[in-house]
Amino acid sequence: MSSPSHPFSNKLDVVLKLAERCNLACPYCYYFFQENNPNANRPLIDRETIVHLAQWLRRGAHDLALKNLFLGLHGGEPLLLPKKRFDEYVGILRQHLDDRVDLAISIQTNGTLIDAEWIDLFEKHRIIVGISLDGPEPLHDASRPDHKGRGSYQATVRGLRLVQEAVAAGRLPPTGILCVANPEHDGEAVARHIIEDLGIDSFNLLLPREGHDSPIWRDQQKWIAYFRGVMKAWQASARDEQGRRRQVVIYLLSRMVSAMTNERRATENDWLQAGKQNIITISSEGHIQLDDNVIALDDRLCRTDQTIFDTELLEFVSGDLWQELVHAVQTVPTQCSVCDWLRSCRSGYLYNRYSKQNGFLNASAACETLDALHHMLLPLAAEMVGIEAVAEILGRRPDYQASNLALDGNRTLMGAPFDV
Repeated sequence: MSSPSHPFSNKLDVVLKLAERCNLACPYCYYFFQENNPNANRPLIDRETIVHLAQWLRRGAHDLALKNLFLGLHGGEPLLLPKKRFDEYVGILRQHLDDRVDLAISIQTNGTLIDAEWIDLFEKHRIIVGISLDGPEPLHDASRPDHKGRGSYQATVRGLRLVQEAVAAGRLPPTGILCVANPEHDGEAVARHIIEDLGIDSFNLLLPREGHDSPIWRDQQKWIAYFRGVMKAWQASARDEQGRRRQVVIYLLSRMVSAMTNERRATENDWLQAGKQNIITISSEGHIQLDDNVIALDDRLCRTDQTIFDTELLEFVSGDLWQELVHAVQTVPTQCSVCDWLRSCRSGYLYNRYSKQNGFLNASAACETLDALHHMLLPLAAEMVGIEAVAEILGRRPDYQASNLALDGNRTLMGAPFDV
């Protein structure tokens, strides 16, 4: 198997746990309330780990021939890290990496701690800010309470407004919202609140990080009803009060529509999906793990026996667990191989494919919902480009070759030495 040659195949996402504690206690949190036990790690990352990580990533970028590195600052709540240390640590990372890779840095925060000083730091270090918010105040407060059971909506929106002001002033790149989808909520009310009340033009609805072993997918009619409501709000927002077209991106839906209506976007999606396993998580103590979306699925996926102090990046991506993910992306489940939506869906998210019996070699546990979403979006796609064009794009099966960073790295190491 050869590795694909495309810009999207030459990238790695790194989820860096700046803080392994949180000022909120969201009951659905996949990181704190499932198999993973972050309390075993130190609360905040230290300077020694940051310096070693920067050097480790620099070496890894060479070994794997990486050109694009997307560094996501996560937690817990990453803004629990004191501002002075945050400023120093991000500066260290940029100093070591900016001249080796195209480095993009984002932060995902609950927004409650954002103030003017944080905005200054985000601007200084060119950080893309994402804020987690779960809908109107009653829903958000029930989903995202603090440790005393108090709601966090007002504090989150206060932080969001500061970010929006900075974006409007040209100080920060556009922000986005992450919202955890919940079939017990009114999808239309959630989407309308985000789009109309909060003025957000770009957000994503996250499917639960759970696979076939979870009961959450048993009644998918609830999920389908939820997304019908989302679709209704999304289509209603297509024009503003003056009748002008408004571009609102709901990533889960927009990506599907793009892959159904635009060959260039469909090709980009082919390659993005071929590398969707290329995410590593670095803990506050320097442990190297898989994407933190999958490590809570099973104890065996949550190994902590490799660190940036004893294992190089090439060695990690050559290991059994990583190669299991590569194999999963490479393998088309039988159910998916005959599906009309294969190209736009690509079997869904890896974490929704998992079962302890078959690993990742399943169709998505959310398959019925994803199929319904495509049927909801098909009339829109046909209106945009015509049903024949949609059929032609979807009829081109993707090159289902999974990106394998280990192969890229081994080929590079056979070449001339490189000064890192």
